[in-house]
Amino acid sequence: MARRLTRDSRTAIFRAAAHEFAERGYEAAGTDRIASRARVNKAMLYYHFGSKGELYSEIVRDMVGAVGARVREVADGQGSAAEKIDAWISALVEEAAARPWFPPIMLRELAARAPHFDAATFQMMNAVLAGVADVIAQGKREGTFRDVDPLLTHLSIMPPILIFFARQRVLASRTLRGGLAEPRALDQFVRHMQASARGMLLKQP
Repeated sequence: MARRLTRDSRTAIFRAAAHEFAERGYEAAGTDRIASRARVNKAMLYYHFGSKGELYSEIVRDMVGAVGARVREVADGQGSAAEKIDAWISALVEEAAARPWFPPIMLRELAARAPHFDAATFQMMNAVLAGVADVIAQGKREGTFRDVDPLLTHLSIMPPILIFFARQRVLASRTLRGGLAEPRALDQFVRHMQASARGMLLKQP
């Protein structure tokens, strides 16, 4: 029972902190508010994570690591390169949807030149790129993909996904949208991104 309660409090702190960092950014996020949101004593936060910085790093590594694992799974799996590109985009969208704090945290960090990303985080980001590069290399071997730069391809796909979720988040928080277009369904967005990626990568007949 004690172990379960400890595990539950750790999860509660993790999720409360993730939402706090997403809403306020690292500097403005407060450990008092995180503890209050998690309904735990602030001492429990330090017991589980040591410091605000270590808590933030764990949240970032969790989301980047999850994306990297999914991309690696896709790259090493069965199917054509074109099928894997579709699966890659689906995986990115699924991970962003499962972690609603992922897009705002990532966008904040990129805009600020990633001041809170450590070497381990950058290594995980490189692992994501490596998986993408392997899928593109397979497409070239199959003769279906054009000769494209894997990094530029990744940078053409990942930012729109982050912006899509960031925009959905804004619209969900407003009752008066001021003429902005309505949010789009996830499946519609996935199909659009898959078609865009195929158009960018596939050789024209």
